[in-house]
Amino acid sequence: MTEFQKRFRRIATEFLRTAIVVDDKAYSGTVRIGSALRPPPVRRSYRAGGTEAPIGDPVSHDLDTVRLVNGFAEHGILCGVLGMDSAEDAEGLDKLMDRADIVILDWRMWGDDGAFTLERLRHLVGDSGRLRIVGVYTGEANLDRITDLIKSTVATDSNWDGSPTRILRNGSCYVALYCKEGANPPAEFRDRVVHEEDLADRMVTDFVTIVAGLLPAVVLTALTSVRDNAYRVLNGFAQRLDPAFLCHRSCLLTPDDAEALVVRMVSGEIEEIVEEAVAARQPAGLEAIDSWLDTRDLSDDVRTDLQRLLASGSGGSVQLLSTELAGKVSSKKPYQWLTGKLCKVGDVASVDHEFAWLASHRAVTGIESKRLHLGTIVRRGCSERGEHYVCIRPRCDSVRLERDTPFLFLALTEDGGKSKLVIRTGTGFVIRTISDKPFVRTFAPDGGIDFVRTRIDDAKEHCFVDTDGTKFAWAGELRQEFAQRIAQRFGSHLARVAAEDSEWLRRTARDG
Repeated sequence: MTEFQKRFRRIATEFLRTAIVVDDKAYSGTVRIGSALRPPPVRRSYRAGGTEAPIGDPVSHDLDTVRLVNGFAEHGILCGVLGMDSAEDAEGLDKLMDRADIVILDWRMWGDDGAFTLERLRHLVGDSGRLRIVGVYTGEANLDRITDLIKSTVATDSNWDGSPTRILRNGSCYVALYCKEGANPPAEFRDRVVHEEDLADRMVTDFVTIVAGLLPAVVLTALTSVRDNAYRVLNGFAQRLDPAFLCHRSCLLTPDDAEALVVRMVSGEIEEIVEEAVAARQPAGLEAIDSWLDTRDLSDDVRTDLQRLLASGSGGSVQLLSTELAGKVSSKKPYQWLTGKLCKVGDVASVDHEFAWLASHRAVTGIESKRLHLGTIVRRGCSERGEHYVCIRPRCDSVRLERDTPFLFLALTEDGGKSKLVIRTGTGFVIRTISDKPFVRTFAPDGGIDFVRTRIDDAKEHCFVDTDGTKFAWAGELRQEFAQRIAQRFGSHLARVAAEDSEWLRRTARDG
């Protein structure tokens, strides 16, 4: 494990708090969980150097929960074990799994050859917005077959990516395969045999191997600080303030806006907590960057120059860098080549595009209808090649609508221009120029509500439909400050005073 991974591991273990284990043959000492008393089974070890039994020789599928729970406790992770006698005992299990950071499932439950576990995996993968760390801990030897079943059954669209470490990924869900002690997999999978007391350490290590990065370190530090300071926020919004909140609500033309104010207040408190934690830990500070650079194949001279450039930022001079690093690109500025120098593989442009998109867009998840207001990006028509527009009608003027209402948009074009924006399409990220020519369409609020919202069309897309019946697919939401900047720039353009000056004086001023 590299020094950077060790740094990330400390951050990850602070974030990971809970684990749940589901196994039909779980026992504690001599007590079988959820079943009658019986002594623990005699185990055979087929670890390196031990005696090997023929592949397919029957092995124990039992699980010693004491050793497993103690292993998680050493990492500060609270682990609960469910030993069920039948699938009927699984009521409420999905809710428990939803609240756990780590989920461990036995593959063969009651001799069903993975059916119960595949159903649980379908549930976990279905919540695509949440990070999932799932371990399939089995006494089976044929991990190739289990891998194929997971890929073909849980994700028929084949979105699962595999790795030589036997870890599968689908979006934010990671599924790692492990063999119980006594299992006898083929030689190439022998490293997947893990003792119960070592399972926690192995799962954390695998998680670090897959996820470790500077940005993930910042994110986990932020999320951990929110968890640790939840009661600090709660105490600031005590119940004694309820009467004042209700007074505020009663004074509003739209009373439901009162909750939106509280959300913004809570967001501000959380932002302060996160900033304090990141400033104190510096998960992506210079020390972390130095250890991150060690993971790249760089010469000593190049590494030294990159350290200087990354430390000084825009004040760094490319002319001072080594010929090996900047020689052929010395005429360019660092932002034009630095990403490519640091990337191991992949499309460099897409990395820059995605980061720019992340900086300007806010996350909008869930299946709820979307609202049309300042910062909403839409695509005209059903084709991914349709024209894109950004709405610049103020948020306060996008509610309390009583009749058909015109909405102002600016086109996002492929023409050259200084005002740029990265948007996400069905095929990736693209750069668009924000036009200064307005585009107006009229929309009507749905019955019973006072704003414009999307409807689900036949293609399962969220679409706004104007009064002429034209569809505009919802394509994202800008962060408020970015949307406001676009509107302000457009307003400044409209506010220019057209005065006819002396042509001689105008040219004199231009020529300086």
